[in-house]
Amino acid sequence: MKNKTLIIIVIIAATAAALSLGIYQKRTHQINASLLQIEQLMYERPDSAWKILQHMPSISQLRKEEQALHALLFTQAQYKNYIPVKSDSLLRIAEAYYRTSSDSLHKAWTLFYLAQYYRDSDEKEKALSYFQQANIASRNIENNQFKFLLNLHWANLLSDEDAENKGIEKYQTANKYAILLKDTLKQIDLYGQWGWCCLLTGKYDCADSLFNMGLKLSTSSKMTYYNYLLNCLSLTAREKKDYKRALELVNRSLSLAKDSTELYPLWNNKGEILLEMNQYDSAHFYLSKDTRDYDPYFKATHYLNWSIYEEKIKNLPKALEYSKRYAELLDTIYQKRLESKVVNLQHKYDYSLIQSENKLLKIKRQRLYISLTAICMAVLTVAVIFFYKRREEKRKLAEQMRSKDDLMKEMRLQLQEKTIDLHAAQEKIIEKETALDKELSQREKMRSEYSSKEAAMRKEILRHSEIIRKMEQLNKMSQQDKIQSRSVVLSDEEQDNLAEVINICYNNFTDRLWKKFPTLTKADISLCCLIKIGISNSNMLYLLETNKVALKKRKNRLKHDKMGMDENDSLDEFIMEF
Repeated sequence: MKNKTLIIIVIIAATAAALSLGIYQKRTHQINASLLQIEQLMYERPDSAWKILQHMPSISQLRKEEQALHALLFTQAQYKNYIPVKSDSLLRIAEAYYRTSSDSLHKAWTLFYLAQYYRDSDEKEKALSYFQQANIASRNIENNQFKFLLNLHWANLLSDEDAENKGIEKYQTANKYAILLKDTLKQIDLYGQWGWCCLLTGKYDCADSLFNMGLKLSTSSKMTYYNYLLNCLSLTAREKKDYKRALELVNRSLSLAKDSTELYPLWNNKGEILLEMNQYDSAHFYLSKDTRDYDPYFKATHYLNWSIYEEKIKNLPKALEYSKRYAELLDTIYQKRLESKVVNLQHKYDYSLIQSENKLLKIKRQRLYISLTAICMAVLTVAVIFFYKRREEKRKLAEQMRSKDDLMKEMRLQLQEKTIDLHAAQEKIIEKETALDKELSQREKMRSEYSSKEAAMRKEILRHSEIIRKMEQLNKMSQQDKIQSRSVVLSDEEQDNLAEVINICYNNFTDRLWKKFPTLTKADISLCCLIKIGISNSNMLYLLETNKVALKKRKNRLKHDKMGMDENDSLDEFIMEF
């Protein structure tokens, strides 16, 4: 009883473990599939990918591999949806996993977004270091999309850091990958950013050339970049003191602008051009139209422009007031940057705390595993003790069995007496079997007579069949008459009648044949019926109006293709026995 209980407990435990493992594997498979679908969706619909990621299970509930991919995709979705990334904690999780992983592509993306984060956090040296690491990680992968983005952002950062030659190399590399991608929009974007860097560093001819290259690719004025590039060319012309061309370009851009988002920077640019051309009334009109004040940088630009304007019209008190506002706003911007750095440091401190907590959790998990191992060892020890006790019980049981042997001998004598009675009963059974054999013999005789009558009836039915008449006609005809006469050829109606007769005479022969081989045609059934009643191949030639080669091919097709018989099997024997 105890043994059965133990077996039941073991079975229940094994079943529970198997179910848990199955559920865990199913859940893991579903999460992996979801993350891979999100990754595919990221390039076409980043907003949808972001919404799905927000409804995924908490990252703490995932395995390390899933945590890393989830962290990477979450950060990628933030950048693609222009959501500020305020902490590198998620990217650190991905970096910790992919550092030792063979997954070069995800490792490269992680390092790339770390570089993006540190660039946005104004930690340029770290950003450059991570761009370099991402480049090394991507050497063995074929992903032109990634390599284009890497070199483009790397080039922008190098240009900001006054490493112009290296920046130009990265822009050229990015251009190579944009050409390989055959993506015109990427090339236009590249020329726009490259030209802007040249404009900021005072290389106006280079900037002008790059903006024009982008403009040529923007063959339609309806393209998003066309208006932007016109304004950039206007800014370049303004810096080169070619105010006439600058004004012409900004007017073209204004004629194509569709909404205030595009018009504000154009109005500001035109106002600055007119201010430098000393057309103060027109400059005042266009500078006043740019009412953007939701960003401190826009406000600072406005104060600076109005300070210059008031100074040029000799309104020095007003110019001084705007200069003070401009200086105060610069101080505010600097203070905000400083506060942002403090917040970043706080995030890093919080991240280090999280890491410490994770280590403590890891230690607790290890202790739990040790406890579980100790419990398993204790259970195993109890099982071994139980096994030895059980064996001792079996030994005692064997001794009891030996003490019962004497009793078994007495029972054996009683069994011998009963055996004699059994022999007598067997003789009676033999007599009954003899009587049964006689009865079976009589039934066999009756069956034989029935078979004879059935054969005679079948012969009588066939004798009245059209096929018998034609066979008699064939036997009376000469060889020449057989060849020339068509009267012996079986018509379709006669073949159908033959199938019905054979079906009646041979226990639904045609129905059974059709059921087993449903691909058989009426012509195949007619041929089988002729074989069934023993018509020779020579007579079949005249009845079916064919030749020996055609008949042989027909039989082979029926045998191999439709009935699936081997080469050594006999079609005629099979039909006769079916």
